[in-house]
Amino acid sequence: MIKDYYAVLGLLPTAEVIVIKAAYKALAQRYHPDKWTGDPDVARLKMAELNEAYAVLSSSPRRQAYDQQVIDCLGGLDERFVAWMRAFVHARRYGD
Repeated sequence: MIKDYYAVLGLLPTAEVIVIKAAYKALAQRYHPDKWTGDPDVARLKMAELNEAYAVLSSSPRRQAYDQQVIDCLGGLDERFVAWMRAFVHARRYGD
């Protein structure tokens, strides 16, 4: 199962890079181990998850590869939905 990096950052797949960065910064401030008032292990795990999501979604080639991987995992779904998802990702990549 692929991790939903958009959900980790609380974003939609259409989010622009500037929105991704802002969401990451806000969540990183909230869950930073030095600022987190709860269990430090929870903060470290959450920061690792946030860092992983941000590393993928903030890099255009990594994000495209991730989106393609998500599409490939949709193979068992309704073919109309998969076609729509492919068109959606293509439009986001190329501005069509």
